[in-house]
Amino acid sequence: MLLFEDESSRLRIANLERLGLTPRQAEILAWVAQGKTNRDISRILGLSLRTVEKHMEHVLEHLGVETRTAAVAQLFSPPRASAQPVEG
Repeated sequence: MLLFEDESSRLRIANLERLGLTPRQAEILAWVAQGKTNRDISRILGLSLRTVEKHMEHVLEHLGVETRTAAVAQLFSPPRASAQPVEG
């Protein structure tokens, strides 16, 4: 369950869904975007620190980035165009 209620958060959550993250990964990345550390997130969500770290590893891998900052930047970048075959 995502715990954000303001308009900007809803926009971010929609972007997270567009990125193809699981609901838990999306929730954790949304907290990262709010400036929370892994330890903060583990306390907020009632998860172990290691579980949050593992989710973040999967987020970074899924998005093809190396840092939390780069992952958050994906929230604000335009949707990637899908590859379309060239007719001719």
